[in-house]
Amino acid sequence: MPKNNDKRPLPQQHKRSHHNNYHGRGIYMITLCIDGRLPLLGTLTGVSPETASISPSSLGLQVLECWNNIPSIQKQFAKIKAERTGESCQRNISLIACQLMPDHFHGIIFVRTEMDVSIGDVVRGFMVGCTKAYNRQYTTEEKSLNPLKPLWEKGFHDRILLHAGQLQNMIAYVHDNPRRLWLKKMSPEYFAVQHNVHWNDHCFSTVGNILLLDNPLCAVHVRSRFSEEEAHNYINDCIVAARNGAVLIGAFISPKEKLVLDIALNEGLPIIVLLPHGLSEYYKPIGKFMEACAHGKILFLTEASSEESPQKGILREQCVRLNVIAEEMMEESMVKDVE
Repeated sequence: MPKNNDKRPLPQQHKRSHHNNYHGRGIYMITLCIDGRLPLLGTLTGVSPETASISPSSLGLQVLECWNNIPSIQKQFAKIKAERTGESCQRNISLIACQLMPDHFHGIIFVRTEMDVSIGDVVRGFMVGCTKAYNRQYTTEEKSLNPLKPLWEKGFHDRILLHAGQLQNMIAYVHDNPRRLWLKKMSPEYFAVQHNVHWNDHCFSTVGNILLLDNPLCAVHVRSRFSEEEAHNYINDCIVAARNGAVLIGAFISPKEKLVLDIALNEGLPIIVLLPHGLSEYYKPIGKFMEACAHGKILFLTEASSEESPQKGILREQCVRLNVIAEEMMEESMVKDVE
């Protein structure tokens, strides 16, 4: 779609990093979403999470073809530009992995040398090629009414490889998408974002198993003043309480609180995680959280007044607030249990 006609807002998560040279050598994981999140690229198949895969649609196959053609097309464009300008143009790109999904696409690109264009220009060229393939499906009459239908949401999300070991994690994440989608479809009620969920005087937005709120709660807040022995005993008490039917609740910020969370996830114990920021409509857990969510063992809560935020980490006042909420909810659950 021509830029002057495209008034769709750029989603928050599609903003670029201000600290990265998008022309230079680097590895990027790119995510593009179908406009309106329509399942145009394929269908989920398989009888279990382990056998889950995506059967590409005809459009999905063309998207894959466009992806595989990126290195050769960019080399061709660089050659044409060099001949026209008399300047050296390098576009040495390798494709590491990709995963087609019904309503989005993941790809990992390795830019081997400094380029005369940015990775954004490369991705936008790929998007244009896919959109042309998409529009070839329409009749002449349809094209006269709308010359170019958008295939992708405006913009794209990128994640930059910065540390050793990240690449394998990226590849694993990309290829694990069908299995995670299968888990999500197995228990869709646990993955739906719900707003204005009331519990006593609290109002939350949630993802996960709301029924966990009906159980006795055990707040997890490992104080910094605890000695090592006190912390060890406290952690042990929390895990024993969860094994005996309580639901662990907390922000799980400190290393020792994260240890409690890891033990609970590994044992399949019920957990409520308090989040500092609001939930987007497309929020989804990852890793072990995804598994726990699919089996109804976890609930994510954020106060209904909380706003979405692109920032990472948590402010001290937010941490204090979440710990207070956890303590209050534990006390309230005890009263309800007695009644």
